[in-house]
Amino acid sequence: MNGNNRHPQWLLWIMEHGVRVLILLAIAFMAFVYTQSRSNTEERLGAIEARVGSQPPRAYQPPDLGQFDAGGIDTSTLEVHQAVYVPVYSHIYHDGGRPYLLETTLSIRNVDPNEPIYVSKADYFDTDGKLAKREIDRLIKLKPLQTIEFLIERHDVSGGSGANYIVEWHADDDRVHAPLVEAVMVGRSGTNAISFVRKSEPLPQWKMD
Repeated sequence: MNGNNRHPQWLLWIMEHGVRVLILLAIAFMAFVYTQSRSNTEERLGAIEARVGSQPPRAYQPPDLGQFDAGGIDTSTLEVHQAVYVPVYSHIYHDGGRPYLLETTLSIRNVDPNEPIYVSKADYFDTDGKLAKREIDRLIKLKPLQTIEFLIERHDVSGGSGANYIVEWHADDDRVHAPLVEAVMVGRSGTNAISFVRKSEPLPQWKMD
């Protein structure tokens, strides 16, 4: 007589497949725990986002220079008079000389945490050195850690590949940190994109107007 006939069929099935069943049950349990944990995490993140809120970046608007009023200060009374040169590329060349148009943001940042600086000029010159645009028509004041930005749009090709900004700035104390002045260039064509930054170069011998 076959010995297997002495045991119920269900017991024989468990003896044959029990390990596999236990493994499957363990996997199912782990998947359940992971799903619950992820669901709880997403709910917590959702609650945090709803509480904090999401603020999209503002669309660029030309700065209102009236909000940077310098209060009638005479630059001749200020101790520091400096100028910087900022390289700008309204386009670069690629694919055998084809122009690749770029959009430029000029960023002037007062990096001093305690003292203001004053900016009297942000002039945009083209590749031939001719004045193409004057961003500032008055003396403006940047408070500690304040930034002002100016945009040269992609379709504005007046500057060319050798364009530049001349920025003049002033301060009441020679211990004030020099501002961080940068040009940020970005461009996109189809699925391709490019971006790069050029920092300013000081012009120690620049003659103030």
